Amino acid sequence: MKIAFCLFKYSPYSGLSLDFLRILEECQKRGHDTHVFVSEWQGERPEGVPFTVLEPLKFSLKFSNHAQNEQFHNKLEVELKKQTFDVVVGFNKMPGLDLYYGADSCYVGDKSTLYPPIYKLSARYKGRYAFEEAVFGLKSQTLILSLSERQKSEYQENYFTPNERFHLLPPTLDKSFSPITDRVHQREKLRVELDLPINDLLLMFIGSGFRTKGLVRAINALASLPIDLQEHTSLIVVGDDDDEKQYRKQADRLSVSKQVLFLGGRSREDIPKLLAAGDLMVHPAHNENTGTVLLEAIAAGLPVLATDVCGYADHIKAAEAGTVLDSPFDQEALNSQLASMLTSPYQKQWSANGQRYGKNPTLYKMPAKAVDAIETYERRKTSPINSISDSQDIRNVYLREDLGQLNFDELLDIGKNAIGGPHNVVEARNKLGEEGRRTVSFSHNGERYYLKIHDGVGWKEIGKNLTSLRLPVFGAENEWKGVHHLRRLTLLQNLGLNTLNIAGYGTRERRFGKILNNPAKRQSLIVTDEIPKAISLEDLFKDTNFWGRSANKLPDKICFKRWLIEQLAQTARVLHKSGANHRDFYLSHFLLQRTKESHERTPENSNLFLIDLHRMKIHKPTITAWFKAICIGMLKLQRPQPPQSVTPSRWKMRDVSGLHYSSMDLGLTKRDLIRFIATYENISNRQVLETLQNNDRFWRNVQSRAHNLYRSEERRKRKTGNVANAPLTPASTQH
Repeated sequence: MKIAFCLFKYSPYSGLSLDFLRILEECQKRGHDTHVFVSEWQGERPEGVPFTVLEPLKFSLKFSNHAQNEQFHNKLEVELKKQTFDVVVGFNKMPGLDLYYGADSCYVGDKSTLYPPIYKLSARYKGRYAFEEAVFGLKSQTLILSLSERQKSEYQENYFTPNERFHLLPPTLDKSFSPITDRVHQREKLRVELDLPINDLLLMFIGSGFRTKGLVRAINALASLPIDLQEHTSLIVVGDDDDEKQYRKQADRLSVSKQVLFLGGRSREDIPKLLAAGDLMVHPAHNENTGTVLLEAIAAGLPVLATDVCGYADHIKAAEAGTVLDSPFDQEALNSQLASMLTSPYQKQWSANGQRYGKNPTLYKMPAKAVDAIETYERRKTSPINSISDSQDIRNVYLREDLGQLNFDELLDIGKNAIGGPHNVVEARNKLGEEGRRTVSFSHNGERYYLKIHDGVGWKEIGKNLTSLRLPVFGAENEWKGVHHLRRLTLLQNLGLNTLNIAGYGTRERRFGKILNNPAKRQSLIVTDEIPKAISLEDLFKDTNFWGRSANKLPDKICFKRWLIEQLAQTARVLHKSGANHRDFYLSHFLLQRTKESHERTPENSNLFLIDLHRMKIHKPTITAWFKAICIGMLKLQRPQPPQSVTPSRWKMRDVSGLHYSSMDLGLTKRDLIRFIATYENISNRQVLETLQNNDRFWRNVQSRAHNLYRSEERRKRKTGNVANAPLTPASTQH
């Protein structure tokens, strides 16, 4: 085969470049004809490989990275037309690739949650978005060599890329860089080289791109250590970064400049020695698609402290070779874990576990598997993956393999069908006349699903929401994004909280004429798996056998109630800390699933699901927060740090008051309310009492709004004789 390899820049310090080199060498071993196209190459070139260096123009006003990447791609297109290649493999996102080695995280997913909407008008965003969409968009046929399931989820959330276009590769450990066996000697040698006491503890931070990999967080954690421990601990920073000065200034401000040592970029041959000499790898990354250095540290016997956003963080857990911090990130949690791990008696055990895990042969097969995929792609190139044609007006669509026989229109018809029929439709909720929504349960190939369609909300519904100072919901997009957001919050997963499994999603735009979108007539749908053996918490507590006047006084029921209170409070705390709020945070939107045959509901045989996310709101940093970050950056003469997303207090209050309102008939005691507040605020019961005695404004507003909702509901009951217009959604809808 004749293969073209395309890479923007090669650097011997880049993990992506090293993966590229290993795949290139594997292709050569198999006798393939390879040709490399780059814009810049640093270091030695492999022998026997033809190179074409497409340098950017020397005299050009386009000096930004994205503009230079566009120049490289324009030149690359010309070069590819001069020769005939069987396969074009890219290691950066760009149009025209047959295969893409997915080492980078989702640009749109990362930036759209950080930057204000005006950022999308910038040339940088437009350029990088166009290149990313050319690889992952629905109209593309590029096969993605994916390195982690997390990466796949992020791209599908933003581009709806079909599952069949992802090919998951194994981890990327390199056999040629075996761990150093004599760790004691290397430990002493590095300390002598750095003029440090032999018994000092060394934290290793390895990798270029200090901002993305969380060096600010690591320095803050070092500065937070107890003084006696901090004085004998140093942070070794290895990597090449243009912004090194700002991190030196940060260390100066925190009075730890003597403990933070910058070694610059080191050759690959030096990395095993550095890993052998360290006591703990610190990698609190903001975003890391894989994190090969984490695997290398584990195999070298170096315990690891990392964030769960790293694609290879699961290997730390599997190896039991360190600690993974759950999302959303908490600096205090990092500080606490760092101090704990440095003084932990389990250090030797973590080291031994990692070395044992590193001997697994499957960790070293990435180059071979990648080349297998390249060869397989050539053989199936005549039958491209189906994609959406230009003539369709469906903007976004995602269908899991088990729904692959259906399409958007067929699913829309199922959502409007009468009860029964070939898909055994069961109507769960019909609000097409009021809000343009209908939810049905249906069967397909022996499996049951829930389908929610949004058939155009209409201008009347939009006006009603706006006049009530509420944000209108135009379709299923909030639910699609909300499910992905919840699934990335591992703290919720650790609590045992789950959410919907999405099997299908789609949106169809309607237009005024042929130019402007008409949001009032936008059609969308979302399909989720049925949650079997589940009942909403609202319906559960209506069951007098489970929660009657005498039943709720039994010890097992009281324990179960307390468990639920803590689960709900922690769910609200984590959700709000992540920069999101539910907007329909009622007991009816929590499903309790029985996982065992036992009829008694206990924490051990119960799973909790948060559902009905169609109004969920995910907040971005405000303009004020960005202005403050920019001012701080200017004062410190450094690049501004993007502010974190924060859920405004009024939205937190609305969620918590909704939960309080929906539980007001359950006979909760004052101790129950104190338990909820203590868990939500993460404070002690004594502090809760002090807060309430001081007439805290937040909790005063929570109580006031909950009572107003309750009185309003009572008035509706007396007026209508039923609860048809109650804000609580029947649990049978599942979402």
